[in-house]
Amino acid sequence: TMISMISRCERERGRDEDEREETGGNCGNAGRRGTTRGTRDDDSSDDSSDSDDDDDATKEASVKDLMRFTLPTMAIWLCDPLLSLVDTSVVGLSSGTLELAAIAPGSVYAGYPFYLLATGFAVATTSMVGQDRLLARRGGAEDEDERTVASAIMTASGVAAISAVLLIAAHEPALARYVGSANVALLPYASAYSVIRILALPAGIISAVAQSAFLAVRDPWTPLKAVTLTTVLNLVLDLWFVTGLGWGIAGAAWATSASQVITMALLIRALVRRGPQIDKVKEMLREAKERAKTSAFSSTKESRAVRNVGAPALRLPFKKPRNDYLERLKSVAGPVMMVALIKCIFVGAIVRSATAISPEASAANGVLFTVYFFFAVVGEGVSQAAQAFLPPQLGNFEKASKLAFNIMLVGVVIGGFNAATSGLVPSLFPQMFTKSAPVIDLMNQAIPFMALALFAHTGSMASEGCLLAARDGVFMSLSYVPNAALSCVTLSILSANGFGVRASWIALFQFHCVRLVINAVRLRAANSPLRKSLSAVADASKTDLAAAADNFAGLEGIADVGQTPTPTTS
Repeated sequence: TMISMISRCERERGRDEDEREETGGNCGNAGRRGTTRGTRDDDSSDDSSDSDDDDDATKEASVKDLMRFTLPTMAIWLCDPLLSLVDTSVVGLSSGTLELAAIAPGSVYAGYPFYLLATGFAVATTSMVGQDRLLARRGGAEDEDERTVASAIMTASGVAAISAVLLIAAHEPALARYVGSANVALLPYASAYSVIRILALPAGIISAVAQSAFLAVRDPWTPLKAVTLTTVLNLVLDLWFVTGLGWGIAGAAWATSASQVITMALLIRALVRRGPQIDKVKEMLREAKERAKTSAFSSTKESRAVRNVGAPALRLPFKKPRNDYLERLKSVAGPVMMVALIKCIFVGAIVRSATAISPEASAANGVLFTVYFFFAVVGEGVSQAAQAFLPPQLGNFEKASKLAFNIMLVGVVIGGFNAATSGLVPSLFPQMFTKSAPVIDLMNQAIPFMALALFAHTGSMASEGCLLAARDGVFMSLSYVPNAALSCVTLSILSANGFGVRASWIALFQFHCVRLVINAVRLRAANSPLRKSLSAVADASKTDLAAAADNFAGLEGIADVGQTPTPTTS
């Protein structure tokens, strides 16, 4: 793309030279008039180009467009749930019910802090890179996106390292309280699994930030290559460590942690290699400018266009963060992490309710939650589509509501397929996860409710994506608290009446249904965030550039970044 851009500029220069040769001696006043007219034409062309960009950004997206965007993004977020799925399957088949049951509490303790931090930093990085690209297109600093990525990686690595130390220091009493006195036998296995996974927490968070830098510019293929490679590697290491070396649940944890470290290395390497690539093209642009003798070649314009192609570069040593970086990070990551925290607490309570019943119930619930989170990335894809396509339509309630309806329709269609597939896998192939007949029986009791929860989850994520696109995070945070509390009440009532493992999934299904209804009412209300235009938000927030520009971090922020088609964990 970069080379073709330069070639186009060279062809334009050649045509201008041919025209000058044809005009011969008429290059005095006429030439000056032509130059002036050419300058005006160039300005007009630039204005037209900007207008075209705006038209492209505000073009209504069809269901086909949404599907084309949503489906490829899902593979990007399959990495972590796929690693957990492999762990569950290999441990369940090789190490028995007790170690399989220990994966659930171990995953909660190690995985939920990862999800909380990764979600906040990843969403913030995507939003800020999109904002930087937008401002660069409008004449701002060209390398601000590089500074943002470097700052995000430094901040994320520091926070993740501190979190890992604290989690390891507190893991024994925390896990003992979580599993309860009735399941003390699970504690050694859960402790070993969680500590090993926590050791790779910084690598996982850095990978999430690096991955979001690629997704912000619609490049899913680079992280997809890394994810595919490390997933295959994780499977090989799982079989070797768990089955070959007999390390059991600890071997599964080491395999997953090693895969996360390698993923981080591959993504960081890809970002670092972007620096020389960008520098080489900039040098070619400077040489082309020196050879150019007309105004047909606009170095500044072409330079900005080139820098908006591909992911930002990660340059060493890291650049100093902007003075307002932490404020920008807090404005985006704060509401997202609050929502993620409520999700973690609620889902953690659900997992604990089954762990307290028996090791068999814990194992069955652990398998189903692994399957659930594997398929839950479908909802994330729908949510990402909403955040990408909806922002340019905000302010025109008719268009925005129509697009929101299409997004919900996509959520229903994909959610139905998702629910059916997720239910069939553990029903038809339970031996993929365990050989224990009691565990399989408990799984079969809860599978229909798990499928319903996934169906409702996809629709609720579509509505949530619409609210995120409109930056309505405060409302989301406030609505999550009573909804989660109500679902916990339902969980307690059902558990007391002998519903067992089914109680967890009925409560989760209720949670998603209530969330869908609340979000739908909000989107259709008189004060709907869909009625607020981006320009109005920007005018109202000129004193806070970060908060204003973040509203453009969806499709408009990356509209001209590239043509490659581009999904947070639930």
